[in-house]
Order: sequence, then C-alpha cells, then structure tokens
Amino acid sequence: MTEATLRAGCADDALCIGALGTQVFLDTYCTEGLRPDLAREALGVHHPDQYRARLQQADRHFILIEQAAFLIGFAELRAPATSPGGFVGAELVRLYLIRHFQAQGFGARLLRAAEEWAARSGGLWLTAWSGNTKALGFYAAQGYQDAGLSHYEIEGQRHENRVLCKAFGARGQGC
Repeated sequence: MTEATLRAGCADDALCIGALGTQVFLDTYCTEGLRPDLAREALGVHHPDQYRARLQQADRHFILIEQAAFLIGFAELRAPATSPGGFVGAELVRLYLIRHFQAQGFGARLLRAAEEWAARSGGLWLTAWSGNTKALGFYAAQGYQDAGLSHYEIEGQRHENRVLCKAFGARGQGC
C-alpha cells in the first residue's frame, strides 16, 4: 500500500473535493434513497464552485489526504467559530473520507492534522448527524465530548445533530 500524504488544499483542488464531498454525502445521508431535497443539498453544498470560494476564504483551511496522488479524503476547518452550545474554538466543518478508505487509520490521521491546525484556537468542535453512529463512535474514541443537540436544516426539514468538542491544553475551555 502506498503511503498517504497530507497537504493544504487550494482552489485548484475544488473539482476533486466537490466530487468526493458529493460521494461521501450521498453514502452517509441517503441511507434510505435519494429525494429531491437531498439531491439539491448534495449538488449545491458540494458543487466545485462552492468549494473554490471556501478554499479562498481567510477563515477556512482545508487539509487533504492523498494516496498515490489520488484524493481519498479532506477536512474543512473554520476559525474562529463558536459552537451552538457556546464552545469557542475552531470548527471542523466536515471530515470526509471515501468509504473504501475508512477504518484504516486515515480518518484518525486527518483528524490529528485538523487538531494540530486548531490547537491555537483552544479546541475543536463539530456537529455530526445523530443517525451517523459510525462517526459518533469514531469521535468518541478520539476523545470528543458530546456537548448537546443542534439541528441542520435542509429545505425546511430539521435533522438532529450532536455537537461534539475537544478542548486543548491550558487555552482550551471545557466543552
């Protein structure tokens, strides 16, 4: 197996990030099939133009993980950011890894890199869909605490999410 490498994302990566984001979104959230609202969400939020714009925002940072020059996952971060429960730190907007590469240590490696980037913010927080038990278990195993409930809205339909956070060092405040 070829060693995976990490690097910062740039605007030229938007096409591959968008395609990967769409694939992971569909695999994760369309467990009962596809409806028009989910299709619009996937094709809107994960459109390459949306990523290209976010890749150029000063408060955003992307970390890509590649194997043999193929993108296999990414983390999108935003700082500073305050969680729905008031935890201040960096936000892990999304950590997406192609299903084929899950449970092989790539996600943990990507998360560690995100934590290193977020360390100066005092902590890292994220929201995860309550129905994504695999992700909730992964973050719990990485030391993230459940800090409460939030919702993600898609075309007027609210989807329950859990707010998870991890404080770092002396600067980090409890979740």
